[in-house]
Amino acid sequence: MKRISFKKDKISIQGIGKKRFWFGIIAGCFSALSISLIFNRTREFIRLLTSLSQDLLLFEKQEFNFFNFFFASLSTVLGLSITIWIWMGNITNKRKKNKLYKQQARTNSLFFFWLIIFLTAQIGFLFLSLRDISIYDFPVNLYKEHALLFILTPIVIFAQTWFSVRLVYRSGNWILISFVVSLTMAFILYKTTSVDQNILNRIYFEKHKEAYEYITSEKIKSEKKYGIKYEDKTIETLKKRYSSNSTEQVWEIKKAFSTEKKVSLDTIILQKIIIHNIKRRNRNRDLSDLPSLQNWQYALPKDILKQISYFESDSNETKELFETLKEEILLVNKSKITLDDYNTGFRFSKRINNNSQPEVNLMLVEQLMKVRDSLIHINKYSELNKTLPEIKNDSSHLLISKEE
Repeated sequence: MKRISFKKDKISIQGIGKKRFWFGIIAGCFSALSISLIFNRTREFIRLLTSLSQDLLLFEKQEFNFFNFFFASLSTVLGLSITIWIWMGNITNKRKKNKLYKQQARTNSLFFFWLIIFLTAQIGFLFLSLRDISIYDFPVNLYKEHALLFILTPIVIFAQTWFSVRLVYRSGNWILISFVVSLTMAFILYKTTSVDQNILNRIYFEKHKEAYEYITSEKIKSEKKYGIKYEDKTIETLKKRYSSNSTEQVWEIKKAFSTEKKVSLDTIILQKIIIHNIKRRNRNRDLSDLPSLQNWQYALPKDILKQISYFESDSNETKELFETLKEEILLVNKSKITLDDYNTGFRFSKRINNNSQPEVNLMLVEQLMKVRDSLIHINKYSELNKTLPEIKNDSSHLLISKEE
């Protein structure tokens, strides 16, 4: 009578097959290395693409290192899945159900492998498809609020992979040994495949170097000359261009100028910085029902004139208001002037870089000219008037269009 063994064999190189064992190790290491490289470089590629239409996604050093190690450990357990898939492909079966269990182990390994690849690809696609929405406006901070999820994911995949193997073999110390090897492999991948985020950061900061330097110089000037200390959050918001806090900052300052109350000196300086750096309005805000010129995203020239009338001619506020008016004139002088009533006020040309050549409506230019002329005829502002440049208004500067 044929004897049937119900006892599981211990997992061993002989049981797996020497060639299959080493081929599985090599394939797993190669897969882990490839996946880790793809993860890290894809993240930087996504950061690069999204920075073309929104603020560059920046990580703090601790957060960046955390995700680097997560990618390394996730790649390692995915490589382990490939190793197990190859190991369980041997055809030696001493028990009737071994063939079924091996197939289950292989299916389980491939399932988790492709599931993680699919989910990662979906997250990357999500960032690319939402390029018009600032990454900084996402309501969830994955690192601060869900770090445990990223810690448990590789552990669960590791445990689940070995659970299927234990249906076929007695694992003994192999789980512990593979855990130590996987941890070592993760550290190696962390050190060798991580991409330095400062490379892309330097390129991005160089692109906006002038704007950042102007913010810094005005911050230092305000502190030394006026004793004004801006909060770090305010300066950080100034440096952003597309986040909700940044675009709302533009509108809140404009609203402050439109009231019948005096505007504080720190707000005046912020308005000057915003105009100089041509910070953009909220693109999702509906402006179609606003009165004429109200979709001009900065303080209207007449509102600046009104604020000047509230202060003494030699006050710091008046000096900064003249500087703000000067920035508006310089902005208009490098803009295209349009007669398009539909876009009355201000917009960026669609065929050029958003930061290089905006368009302004002729009505705004006329208001700016009236304000400048009225100030020039006031003797007490004679010295300050010298700081105001001429306003260009020639036919070559005029663009008449209904739509680009």
